[in-house]
Amino acid sequence: MIKKILITFIILASNAFADKKFEEGIDFEIMDNRPSAYQLKEVNKIDVAEVFWYGCPHCYVFEEYLSKWDKKNDKDVNFFNIPAVFNKTWLLHAKTFYTIMALENSSELHKNFFYAYHEQARTFSNKESIINFFNSQGVDPSKAKLIFESEQVAKKVQEANYKLETYKLGGVPVMIINDKYKISGNMAKSYDRMIEISEYIIDLERANRAK
Repeated sequence: MIKKILITFIILASNAFADKKFEEGIDFEIMDNRPSAYQLKEVNKIDVAEVFWYGCPHCYVFEEYLSKWDKKNDKDVNFFNIPAVFNKTWLLHAKTFYTIMALENSSELHKNFFYAYHEQARTFSNKESIINFFNSQGVDPSKAKLIFESEQVAKKVQEANYKLETYKLGGVPVMIINDKYKISGNMAKSYDRMIEISEYIIDLERANRAK
């Protein structure tokens, strides 16, 4: 009987340890102590955002990890990117991202813009070089310029900036889950762990909602 109780205790302790695989303040940060909208059942999907910059080499590498991450495609997960804006060049690239998102082949263009920056040394420091990129991808440059300079794109960049101010970022890439949890590269230590911690938080939010 004692042996059975001991075995049960070991199993329960192991499960508890597994549940605490990642720790707040060490592996991730809680930005808001209030229950998320998902936990309160006000929305039906878990928002998972990656904050990035096209010129960031870590973001470029991490993009490959994200492209292979199956969990981001779960039915209750809403995954999206947010371009960071820390200076004028980043602003140009943020506008480029939202221009890309307005086009049909957005996934391919997003990947190709990353590739062009890091593998072809095209830093895209002005609007003309960015429009030339779209032209090289078979996108009508007049159409690309119209979208790039549109109020819709400007509004999306403004909305992204507002969100980023509340996140208080020190760099990129960063994962933000339900506007509540923040996972930085410094906390995750590796690309794999950033994915693993994100999965842990997603499962944590699911558990919180089910309570």
